[in-house]
Formats: sequence, C-alpha cells, structure tokens
Amino acid sequence: MARKYVLVAMVAAVLALGGLVPGPAAAHAVLLESSPPPKAEVLGSKVEFNLRYNSRVDAKRSRLSLQSPNGTRNLEVRQGKSEAELSARAEGLSPGQHVLHWDVLSVDGHVSRGVLPFMTFEK
Repeated sequence: MARKYVLVAMVAAVLALGGLVPGPAAAHAVLLESSPPPKAEVLGSKVEFNLRYNSRVDAKRSRLSLQSPNGTRNLEVRQGKSEAELSARAEGLSPGQHVLHWDVLSVDGHVSRGVLPFMTFEK
C-alpha cells in the first residue's frame, strides 16, 4: 500500500516538473525580406511590393495599406510565389514619403504587424 502512494507521488512530481519545461514557441510571422527594401528610393509612380516572411501567411486575411502624402488606401493582397510571400501593387503615387503598413495572419493564428517606409521620385 505504501508503495502505491510512493508511486503516485513520483508520477505526480514528474508531471509537475514536466509543466515547467517550455514547450515549442508559437512563432509569429516575421518579415525576412521585402521589395522594395525599407527606406528605399523608388523612381516612378508604380511600386510592386513583394514581402517574404519566415512562415506561411494567410493572404486572404492579411492586409496591406499604403500611407502616402495624398492619404491612406488599402491595397489588394495577392499570394506570392510561396505561402510565405505576399505581393501587391500601387500605382499613381505622387513623389514623397510613403509607408506600407502590413498586418498578416500567420498559420499559428497570430497577427503580426509592421511598416515599410520608402520614398518615390519622379522619373
């Protein structure tokens, strides 16, 4: 009978210590590479955005908005060459400072956000 209690106590201790061991971390989507890169100087009024993340992202539930001297507008988000990439296009940009705001839903269910500042110049 005493052995049974010792065994139960040992199993409980092992389970309790197991709760202290960190499990795998849920990784949020991190922007690895972009075109144009941050703080780029772009010639012309059209910009093709390509964003590559460290994990798959849901293009249908992700948002890209462009803040420009003329205001802010949402861009149509497309899946890139892989499920870890998004793309979008902006046309008719006036010269000046612009900021692409990205909100992406990664496969772990978390939303990641960031900005990509750049400048446009006339040809």
